[in-house]
Amino acid sequence: MIPAVITAMHTIELIGSYVARHVESGLTVDLTSRRNRSTTKGPISPLCRKLVELGHDPDGTVHVIRKALDRDGHIPVFKRDRALKAWAGVDCVESETRSLYVQKYRPFPAAVGALPKG
Repeated sequence: MIPAVITAMHTIELIGSYVARHVESGLTVDLTSRRNRSTTKGPISPLCRKLVELGHDPDGTVHVIRKALDRDGHIPVFKRDRALKAWAGVDCVESETRSLYVQKYRPFPAAVGALPKG
């Protein structure tokens, strides 16, 4: 008998262009304060990074949905689902001069922190 490996399924709901909500936990990332910049990032990746920080299984599958405009209910945003660690490792960036593209996530180094008060 082969043991079944069950990975967690995460559903993320996109609310507009700057808000994403994890349906199972209610955790929400809101990037509306960053919308009037020349370059903006999508909310899915920051939400997935928070889920990984909170201890969710990085190998779990992420299903992204949004509200359907022509009927009740939700529709999938992407044809295929991705792993939580795959979403956490990238950023979806859009700028005024370039359409949406995916780049590897690079956190700020510790040296770029806030200046000490004094």
